Amino acid sequence: MANCSKTENDNFINEPVYEIDVRIGDFSVNYVNPEISPSGNYMTWIEIDTLNGITGKVWQCGINPDNGELIPADGKGFSPFVSNIYSRPADWGLDNLGVYYVGATPLGQMKMVRPTSPTSATVTNIAIPINNKRRVFYPSQLPNENKRFVSYILNDVINGFSSTYPQNTKFQLRLLDLDNPTNDYLIEEQPSTYPQTVAMDVIVPRWIKGSHYLTYGYKDSNGKAQAKEFNAFAPTEPAIPVTNDFANKVDGNSAFNLSNGNQYFISGIDATNTAYFYKRTSFNSIFVEHEVVMPISENLETPSLNQSHEPFTFNNKLYSTFQINNDGGNFLDTTFNQAGEIWLTTIDNPNQQMWLLSSFDDNLNISEPEPYVGNEKVWVFYSAVKIDETIPYLKRKYQLRRCITPIN
Repeated sequence: MANCSKTENDNFINEPVYEIDVRIGDFSVNYVNPEISPSGNYMTWIEIDTLNGITGKVWQCGINPDNGELIPADGKGFSPFVSNIYSRPADWGLDNLGVYYVGATPLGQMKMVRPTSPTSATVTNIAIPINNKRRVFYPSQLPNENKRFVSYILNDVINGFSSTYPQNTKFQLRLLDLDNPTNDYLIEEQPSTYPQTVAMDVIVPRWIKGSHYLTYGYKDSNGKAQAKEFNAFAPTEPAIPVTNDFANKVDGNSAFNLSNGNQYFISGIDATNTAYFYKRTSFNSIFVEHEVVMPISENLETPSLNQSHEPFTFNNKLYSTFQINNDGGNFLDTTFNQAGEIWLTTIDNPNQQMWLLSSFDDNLNISEPEPYVGNEKVWVFYSAVKIDETIPYLKRKYQLRRCITPIN
């Protein structure tokens, strides 16, 4: 049984948790990078081959909104194509027709998939030249628009992350118009900083959901990782900076309160256990620091890398779920090779509250929390894997876990 930890009015309170954190799915299956749809009760994930740690089948399935169970129970509802860890679907798209996702095969054929049920979908080859150097596909979420875009990163030599493949000398962030793929716009090009990570991999390109604006990372004149904003409806206009303090941002994401227009940029700070929530009231303006999120861990000796924030709305209130892990010396070892915790926090609540959701196991690495809002309940799905430094982390077998939140 986990502990549910709560902060309120600067007082730290321990409360017994009344819900449990459980492993789900088929225990013999390798579940990597679960992504939950913004509507329609779907999940995608990739079953990576543990022999090579790179390629695998993309799967989609359903989620029962009453109990959080997968449909079917092993999550293998429909497999639209084989992909790899770099060009798998990284998030869901949304338009006025519903949800969809975008990824690519190992050879580089981009595909768009629109589910029709947990076990079926329509699969379309995107009419763009095959190129296996594309990665990090993030489709737009425009629920009221008959428009579809996807952003991606293009490596110049070989596919792979910027900090692990020295063959690459530059990286392009691009915008593809899915309705007219001949419109493939260059947003920004960044030179390799190997062995460091380029800024667009420090702050991964992500859409301000419900809008046609995209945020991504760049280095300012002081060498700090900051965020820029790009307007997909004006693709030939340059992106503009939207953060400008002296903190290095890590894995920034955003939240958009459609009811009042408030926008939030949520980011880990300087690879510590602290995140800042920045706030503004309009596009094309600077985000201003508004809230500090620093959970008090009872389990981690060196908590660090407050990251993977996934904001969501429940009962007209904003929340974010995120992870922290023991410091492993660098991003990859900390994120994928150290014990950690999954947390939940309020956003823009005058009485800030935080809850520890995951059961702690010092032999278990945890990552990639994904909130799912069902019928009157919210669950958080996440990945977990036994720590074994004799096996590369991508060749390990990842668990799929689910914990229910105390905000129900």
